[in-house]
Amino acid sequence: MSKYSLRLKTLLAVAAVMLVAPPLASAAPAASDVTKAPEVGALSQAQAEQYWTPERMRKARPVRQDAKAAPVGPLDANPVLTPGGDQFGNAQVARPYTGDFKSRVTGKIFFLNPKDGLNYVCSGSVINSSGKSVVATAAHCVFQGGPAQHLWSQNLIFVPSYDNNARPLGTWSAATFWIPTTYFNHGNDGIVHEDDVASVAIQAQGASKITNVVGGLGWVSNNSGVINGFVTHGYPQERYGGQNQLRCVGNGRDANGANGVTFLFTNNCVAFGGWSGGPVINASNQLLAVVSGSDRSTNTFYARAASSTWIPVLNAAQAAGF
Repeated sequence: MSKYSLRLKTLLAVAAVMLVAPPLASAAPAASDVTKAPEVGALSQAQAEQYWTPERMRKARPVRQDAKAAPVGPLDANPVLTPGGDQFGNAQVARPYTGDFKSRVTGKIFFLNPKDGLNYVCSGSVINSSGKSVVATAAHCVFQGGPAQHLWSQNLIFVPSYDNNARPLGTWSAATFWIPTTYFNHGNDGIVHEDDVASVAIQAQGASKITNVVGGLGWVSNNSGVINGFVTHGYPQERYGGQNQLRCVGNGRDANGANGVTFLFTNNCVAFGGWSGGPVINASNQLLAVVSGSDRSTNTFYARAASSTWIPVLNAAQAAGF
């Protein structure tokens, strides 16, 4: 097995976005390309605030995809490109998070896994969709099933600019999700896949839509090859406690993987549990990828926001009015 298809111990989470004109949508995806959650236990605003108490939010845990122990500890970032970054390339974002665009559109995702009845966390980011109501994250943050068991996350909320239980821009409930059908078919199987992306439809709060309140990232429809100078934001629970937003600057390249030559790989950033779904953003405030998983022997993989994966799930959300 190549080092780029090693099984992963920990999946991660995070998010971010900028207010730019969305690109023209491509042709509507075929029904077979995208799978929509049939029901997600959507919460009203009052229910979301009642269920997600500070205690539940503190006790929520990062998603783990593979129960096997990692064969080695995480490698240090080499070199560290983030100003003020630690040995893994990560640095705390300056407060207030609402004061900078990238940290403002990044937020923390909380959800209930119906498989075990426990609460979990991921990261995500607001996207400038046509309906101003989409958050981008990883598929493993919204789909908890596999080929024989189709389970979707419940009670999912997104808290932009989350700061140690503070919700400066409100609590936003999910209406439904879309993921690539290829991911629906294999589920959380312990391998990082290029299709580990999801669009989360966010319920409006009265007349207010999340992108109009928070802002939203643009996106790149196809971004293969070497990409230097990106930044990723997220809320790693593992090692960092999950209460602070972190960032990491990195250079990336294509890496061969189990699902094609579309992964973005870096030596400069190590993402820990809770960073899953977090955005990878270029200098133009466009989404390049979402954090998918971290292989302890090779540092971090990202799932590219490519035309064959991200664009169909985004278009499905936009076609539904989000």
